[in-house]
Amino acid sequence: MSQIVKKFYKILIETIFPPKCLVCGSFIKSPEGDNNGLSEGADLSLTVQIQVERLLSECLCRNCIGGLKAVESPLCSCCGLPFESRHGLDHCCGDCSASPKKFRIARAPLVYEQVFTEVIHCYKYKGKIQLAGPLAELLLTAFRLFWDKDSIDVVVPVPLHLKRLRKRGFNQAYQLIRNWQTIAGQVPFDLSDLQIEPDVLVRTVPTAPQTGLGRRQRAANIKNAFELVDEAKIIDKRILLVDDVYTTGATADECARLLVRHGAAHVDVLSLARAV
Repeated sequence: MSQIVKKFYKILIETIFPPKCLVCGSFIKSPEGDNNGLSEGADLSLTVQIQVERLLSECLCRNCIGGLKAVESPLCSCCGLPFESRHGLDHCCGDCSASPKKFRIARAPLVYEQVFTEVIHCYKYKGKIQLAGPLAELLLTAFRLFWDKDSIDVVVPVPLHLKRLRKRGFNQAYQLIRNWQTIAGQVPFDLSDLQIEPDVLVRTVPTAPQTGLGRRQRAANIKNAFELVDEAKIIDKRILLVDDVYTTGATADECARLLVRHGAAHVDVLSLARAV
């Protein structure tokens, strides 16, 4: 009976307050049926677009969902940059060949352009914290696609400086991983051995925003901006570093450098979006 009441209440609310797309503001119709996300026996070969439509259909209209672009091969085998040519195999890009990264690999499910840029801005800057749930599930789906769960020991979010954390009210990277074990338990997908450690790294320098900075400026801006809090949690551990957007990789590389220097076995990087 409670499910019937909940369904009736949802229909009533949507009749009085029709949901609008967070990006373009047009009215959207909520999807019918159960939308539990990572269901038992979920096929991990589903395209990212299908996962996105399933997870974001209550927040975005179909036109905006259609504007989201998945990262697809061929791409850089290190930093995950999708190549302009749609032919050929994955291989190391020129930048990674010329300047080897401190992390092993970086991956993201979506390209950081147009619609998804606005989605992330809504999440980070416009108070649309309801996006945290579906974006967290999308990120977990990407983790399952790109990694064997037994290949990672510790998940570490890129930290915010205390001043920015107080202003924003939350660390967007940590919000994307804090409920992974609960989400995974619905599959079931056992993440009980995976440690999520939000306080391993701290940002000690209130760096200027990276937006608008070039590659070298970003690297200089972020250099020595982080410190390690608890070395014991990362020694000989395989680390997954999580952030919302990978642009030039300066932030990820600086964090990876610090983690590896203090004993991490290796560092991989996962973000929601990859700039091109």
